[in-house]
Amino acid sequence: MTEAHIMTVRWAGDGVLAKALAAAASEQGHTPSLEEAAGEMALTVEVVDHDLQALRDRVDALLVAFSALEEQHNG
Repeated sequence: MTEAHIMTVRWAGDGVLAKALAAAASEQGHTPSLEEAAGEMALTVEVVDHDLQALRDRVDALLVAFSALEEQHNG
């Protein structure tokens, strides 16, 4: 049986930023999920890899992209 490491990244907030974050996740090869609840958008991205270090690298890259978009949006 092959190992699979999974990290779920969840974010909730402004709809415009949520769509930008989802687009960034898609550009990195992930399949984001957007849901609207109580006037906010909720974004979920599941990152899967068979190698733990590779998973960490992919999650780090995703969080760096998200951080840059948040700074841009809030700046």
